[in-house]
Formats: sequence, structure tokens, C-alpha cells
Amino acid sequence: MIEYLEKAASAWFVGFFPAAEIYIAVPLAMALGLDSVSSVFWPLFGNFSPVLLIEFLYEQLLRIPRLRSWFKRLRSERVIGYLNRWGGWFVFVMTPWTGVWVMAITLKFLGMRRRRILITTFISIFIYAVALVALIGFGVDWVS
Repeated sequence: MIEYLEKAASAWFVGFFPAAEIYIAVPLAMALGLDSVSSVFWPLFGNFSPVLLIEFLYEQLLRIPRLRSWFKRLRSERVIGYLNRWGGWFVFVMTPWTGVWVMAITLKFLGMRRRRILITTFISIFIYAVALVALIGFGVDWVS
């Protein structure tokens, strides 16, 4: 049990770390010997944690009146409309390339709705984690 928790914590941490994220966390989890479900779950949880952290910290920053007015000046109603209507597709495509940290911060500052950010980033990370597990599994089966 302790060995599993060590492996899971390693996969979570690598998924949380900005430079590595899901692309290193999933192969690491598989290399550590975690099963396929755990190899998706722990990196997914680690990679989604920054989105929750950024959401919470952004709300805390908005309590400071000077920052709140500065953040509001950065927003455009036109961009907010596009993000809330078509932003989900943007998140699905761009999250793997820019990373979840950059995507979550950018979407918060641009004014995308909280629920949409949480749902689209979660689904995007999940799809890419499952795809990585499948591709690695097929690759290992093909080589052996």
C-alpha cells in the first residue's frame, strides 16, 4: 500500500509540475508499474489541481479593489462572448500545447466562466491522458 501511494504521489506531482504536466506524468505512472486506470487518474488529478488552485487564487485576488479594477480593464466583452460561446473548442485544442497552467490563467484573466473552464480543462486533460495510455499500451504491445 505504501509503495502504491509513493507511485501515485509521484505521478500526481509530475502532473502538477508546470514543465512536465500530463505528457510526462502518464508515461512515468506506467513506467512505475501503475495500472491503466491509476496511470490516468493520478496524473489527471495532478494536472487538474492547478486549475482549481488558479480558480481559488484568482477569486482571492479579486478581493483587492485595485487588482479587481485592473483585471476588469484587461477584459473585452467581445472576447468574453467568444470564449463563453466557442472557448471550449479552444481549450480542447490548445491545452495540450500551452499547458494547463497557462490556459487556466489566460482564461481566467480573459473572463471565461468558471464552470466552463473547469469542465473543458478536465475533459481535455482526461482525453489526452487516456490517449497517452492507449498509445503507450499499443506501442509496448507492438514492440513485444
